[in-house]
Order: sequence, then structure tokens, then C-alpha cells
Amino acid sequence: MLYVYFMHSHIAGVFHIMWDMDDCLHYKVFGRGEKALLFLHGWGGNSSSFAPLVNILKDTYYCICPDFYGHGETPCNAVYDLHDFTLGVGRVLEREGISRASIVAHSFGGRVALDMASDPRVNALVIMAGAGMKPRPSVKKFARALDYRVKKLIGADTSRCGSPDYKALSPQMKATFVNVVNTRQNGVLGRINKPTLLIWGKDDSDTPLYMAHKMHKGISASRLIILSGGHFCYLDHAFEVTGYIRNFLNGVYYGVDSGGSGRHIGRGDGNARNGVDPACGIQDKPQ
Repeated sequence: MLYVYFMHSHIAGVFHIMWDMDDCLHYKVFGRGEKALLFLHGWGGNSSSFAPLVNILKDTYYCICPDFYGHGETPCNAVYDLHDFTLGVGRVLEREGISRASIVAHSFGGRVALDMASDPRVNALVIMAGAGMKPRPSVKKFARALDYRVKKLIGADTSRCGSPDYKALSPQMKATFVNVVNTRQNGVLGRINKPTLLIWGKDDSDTPLYMAHKMHKGISASRLIILSGGHFCYLDHAFEVTGYIRNFLNGVYYGVDSGGSGRHIGRGDGNARNGVDPACGIQDKPQ
């Protein structure tokens, strides 16, 4: 049986929705706009991770914020792979009756966004510090992997291997995490034809800037904005980022975009008049 709970918030146009059904994602909705924005949080985050952006955008957009499996109020009932997360998000759109939506994703959410890019319901992608690209080899990563493999081979204790976040996960979430991080999505970039806005922190150490350039090069209809800061630069620059998102989506929906159109975005101090930090680097795709 399916039980649906609607809990009205003190904030106008905000409802908390919980679907009491196996493998359905808990999610929250904000705003009453006609255009839907689907917010996909990073690993370890939840449906509140985009609160500073949602609070600004909910005046004109219908904002849908799910909790991924094992995050927020959605339990982890099995071992999942990346496509399971995509299917779960798709079910949220179905339950909301959304036929067209644009995605705003951060980090792990970027993996799901890339996987959903071929969905006909998806209008456009905004990927911030997105994961999914094959990382460059490093001595540190090689040493960690070698240590784990040797210990496993000789039957030694491997419980101390991995990051503190990984060690704190349940067995199902550990297996899910391994499934997800071992999924490389470089090969899907060339098949993405949806308008895509990439936003990155120049000092990001979790998804380094070279990953942004890989996505930008691989996705034909993409543009790249580089901000000061690290992996969570979208929180440090919430006002500027929402300005970029509005401009980008105006181009997608109405063909009006003060930042440029198609694969290119202009440079200049005009961005400062649109609530965007003029110090941000905006990368054009080479002609």
C-alpha cells in the first residue's frame, strides 16, 4: 500500500512529501512556477543541500529536491548502481506529473544528471563540480589501492582501509558506493545534445578542474563557468550562481540569454549587472 504524507511548511509554496513505498525517493517541493527544476545533491548530501539556491529560484520555478538512496530520509534497502538512482529520480518526475524539467546537480548528482541526459523529459543540465569523469592516476591513489589489495590477498584486516566517510557506511551503502565510483561516464559525453551549463570551483580538489574541461570538451552544447573556491563553490557564490542559472535557462526556454547562446558565452563586465561576479572566469569553447 502507498501512503502519501503532505506536511505544509510555514514557507509559502513548500510541501514535504514522503512516499511510503519501497524504492521510492523522499523529496521536497518548493515554489509554484510553471517550469520545473530538479535538484540532485552530492554524495553525503540531502534534499536541503541546495537550500540557498532554491530559496532564490523558487519564486519563478517549481523546485523538486529528492533524497537519494541512503541519504536524508530515503533508506538504503538494497545495493544500487548508478542507473538505479536514475530510475528513482525518474519515478519522482512521474509522481509529480512532470513532463519537462531542467536538472541542477552537484558532485554525485552530476553522475545521475549525465545518465538522465537522454531522457526526453530533460530540457537542460546545470552540473556543478560534477563527478563521473575518469580520474587521473596518482601515487596516493595507487598506494591506497595496492594496500587494500595486498591485505585482502593475504587475509589481513581491511576494515581500516578507505576514507572515514566510506568506513562509516553500512555494508549495502559501501557496495553501492563502489558501484557508483567505478562507473566512468567519459564515453557518454559525445551523445549529450542538451544545453549544458558547467559551474566549477577553480580550487576543487574532489572533482578537479581538469574534469570540468573534459566535460566541456565532450558535451557539444556546453559552456563552463569557473568560480573562486572549491567543491562547494555554489554555496559560496549562491547569488552569482542563481544569476547564471536564470540567464542560462532563459536561453533554453525563451531564447533570451544575456550571457550568450548555444556553445558560447560572452565575456565582459555586463555580467555584473545580472547579479554575477565579474571576476568569474567564463570559458568559451574553441571555434
